[in-house]
Amino acid sequence: MENKDDESVHKGEEEKDSQKKKPVAKDLVTLKHVETQTQKISPETRDLAQTLKERYIEYDQFERLTNDEITILETFMGKRLFLERIAIIANQSRIPLGIPGYKKAELEKILEALISKGYIEFDVVRDKNVYFLTERGKYKVQ
Repeated sequence: MENKDDESVHKGEEEKDSQKKKPVAKDLVTLKHVETQTQKISPETRDLAQTLKERYIEYDQFERLTNDEITILETFMGKRLFLERIAIIANQSRIPLGIPGYKKAELEKILEALISKGYIEFDVVRDKNVYFLTERGKYKVQ
């Protein structure tokens, strides 16, 4: 029995020696130096990128609306409305929920902000402003 144990120990040592003699992956691979160049941007590409960036900034600026502005925009539904009618429609959903209704000054401020952002325009009829959605406002409401 001792011979079998000796043989198995001897075989184990031979396997270890043969594993040591096998080439390792890093010895098989030879690395080469590769020259890299930075890619240069053409003037046309740079101009296009700048134009897109400017348009994105302009678009993004107009898209930042407060909750109140969105509420007021949604009251129009494609109609032309006087300030009093806007107040009635906008406050219908607020008062039952316990939220204070819009005051005249608040509404005028919100409407001015929407006008400056290009969502609403107004005409003067009988010394009162009639507000209506622009194309941008109609698109936003849809």
